[in-house]
Amino acid sequence: MSAEITTGKKLLRALLIEDSPLDAELLWRFLQKSHFEVQHQRIDDAIQLSHALETGVWDIVLCDFNLPGFSWLEALKMIKEKNLETPFIIVSGHIGEEVAVEAMRQGAHDYV
Repeated sequence: MSAEITTGKKLLRALLIEDSPLDAELLWRFLQKSHFEVQHQRIDDAIQLSHALETGVWDIVLCDFNLPGFSWLEALKMIKEKNLETPFIIVSGHIGEEVAVEAMRQGAHDYV
């Protein structure tokens, strides 16, 4: 989060791992209300994640808990394999406390 752009806000580069374009837009709009200028990219599978990690620098990763054909745990493992310290936050409307604790044990930074 080092770049500053013309609005005077710091730049936040957010990678959204989300299969629903509408949910990704809600996340992006929420981030836009922060004190950051947000650049984001939405992806929803392992191939896209691999490409995004190779070609971009990310300040935060927000990952949907329920992805068809691709799990938050697979995404987290891919990020850890690259030795990235990027905060990884799981987003879910119905994640239970036990699952949330397990996600933190696996290396997720937080959940909402």
